[in-house]
Amino acid sequence: MSLNASAVGTELRPLTAQVDARWLMAYAAGLGRSEPTYFDTTRPDGLVNHPLFPIAVEWGLLTDTDSGIKTLGLSPSEWLLAVHASHDLHLHRAIRPGTAVTVSAQIVGIEQTPPGGLVTIRFRGADRDGPLWTTWMGSLYRGVTVVGADRVLGTSAPNPPASATGASAARESLGAVPVETWAPHVYSECSRIWNPIHTDLSVALAAGLPGVILHGSANLAHGVDAVLNALNAGPVRVIRVGGSFRHVVAVPSTIHPTMTAVARGADGTATAHFDVLNAAGRPAVRDGFVVIDALA
Repeated sequence: MSLNASAVGTELRPLTAQVDARWLMAYAAGLGRSEPTYFDTTRPDGLVNHPLFPIAVEWGLLTDTDSGIKTLGLSPSEWLLAVHASHDLHLHRAIRPGTAVTVSAQIVGIEQTPPGGLVTIRFRGADRDGPLWTTWMGSLYRGVTVVGADRVLGTSAPNPPASATGASAARESLGAVPVETWAPHVYSECSRIWNPIHTDLSVALAAGLPGVILHGSANLAHGVDAVLNALNAGPVRVIRVGGSFRHVVAVPSTIHPTMTAVARGADGTATAHFDVLNAAGRPAVRDGFVVIDALA
């Protein structure tokens, strides 16, 4: 198995999905949320999407074998062997129930790294009124060789906010989140993000994992939820979320979100830096950040 650097620049075939209240509510439920903003369908301004919901729509495009993803030189089954390495999501507007969302994507980088081939894809979500979100997602193929010289387009992700993590950074515990055996199954079905390494023990072991693991996006979402609770901020105020994924979260176990700093910008935004530690104290999410448009 190898990755073709010549695939950089490839535009994937757009996918249009109908986002209804059922999907929005299910995604929040799959994370164990209970806030009325995610479930009260009588709200005059409608349900609010969870900040990480866009990844659920993007997954449909990634698993569409006719989208153009084959230009990477991988089979559909090989594509699913990727390890989610990084995520940088910019939220432009809320996604309302009943919205037809079109997701487009471009392969913007393929690089050889010591652990394997790193692929970066930029997603754009939009409805008839314009842009909804932009995402840069990094996927790592461990042990895979890149054919051709590294290529990264100028459309690569902007630099993340300066991190406050490190050995000297003070960590504020944001509590513990139990991850039960059924958690990956519930998240898979509620988000519509299905990959057998998260639900099928035999597949997870064959992939070299210690067992079934929780989705990286779920770990990131739990970290975001913990930060919003700590700051008493609602999801509609989130304008950017990101982080890198390092160690796995096997199930059953417990994860521990920790916040390292909150930086206030001259433009009125606030950036909270966080990590999500697995049961062994290793970062499942490292250098995580949530940017909020205003914080009292």
